[in-house]
Amino acid sequence: MSEFCNLACVHCPYEIVTKLKGAQRKNLDPDLHTKIVSEIVEEGMPHCRFVRYTGDGEPTLHPKLPQMIADLKNRTGIQTNLTTNGLLMTQARAEAYLDAGVDVFDISIDAFKEETYRQVRVNGELADLLVAVRLLLAENKKRGKPAKIVVSFVHQPLNEGEADDFRAFWNNEGVDFVVIRDKHSCAGEMKETAQEMWSTAPTQRTPCRYPWERLVVKPDGKVVFCPADWYHKAEIGHVKDNTIGEIWRGEKMQALRQAHVTNRLENHSFCRQCPDWQVIPWPGQNKDYASMMKLFQNRDVKAS
Repeated sequence: MSEFCNLACVHCPYEIVTKLKGAQRKNLDPDLHTKIVSEIVEEGMPHCRFVRYTGDGEPTLHPKLPQMIADLKNRTGIQTNLTTNGLLMTQARAEAYLDAGVDVFDISIDAFKEETYRQVRVNGELADLLVAVRLLLAENKKRGKPAKIVVSFVHQPLNEGEADDFRAFWNNEGVDFVVIRDKHSCAGEMKETAQEMWSTAPTQRTPCRYPWERLVVKPDGKVVFCPADWYHKAEIGHVKDNTIGEIWRGEKMQALRQAHVTNRLENHSFCRQCPDWQVIPWPGQNKDYASMMKLFQNRDVKAS
């Protein structure tokens, strides 16, 4: 959605990739978003299960985001997820996103202690985050809890030992789901993490689920097959030139899926360098993201 961010998180490539673009950074063109929504209406339903607003920066920095989400919801009714660091949430924004129809707010936090938060989520303050999330929780409760509130924690050295306290604290605050994730290497681009992951990798590589699960539209309109691709190395099309359906069914995606099934990645260097398949569970193996979203389609569910 956006190539702008208000933080400099240590586990994110933003500072070494996207921020360096400077004035060339983009927000997704609302007209391209309208085109995507039209394609979902015409061809994607009921195959498109949910739309997640996230990306190479902080999506709530997109000035048209509430209107774009409202357009998607009004025209499709599809389950909608907003993934955010939460720090920019104000009363007006909480009302706007709830009015737009956001179904799931996924708030990335990654720390229980204040000093850890400052170290992991550089330029952020945990006290400010608590005010923002509590504001959202209160507004959502006032409306009868139409949305689910999720908080997430990515395991890493700086927050070691804080996961249990994090889970207990946020469950007590009344969130609907606490996600504890393993750290990944951003498709091999975070070299130190990738090296650590390869050193303990199983002998037999298993297929990554992403080629069967999702497509990612970048803020510049390029389409990639991997949500961890910060360098556009996984590019397979552009929403100006092709429909989402054409890209999804296209020769590049078919070849990629076959390469993963047969573990023949010689012609797919982006995937070959990536050790993250180890921490990307298939449905039924673990609490994967798509299964969580499906779980939330039952409005009465509460889990952690």
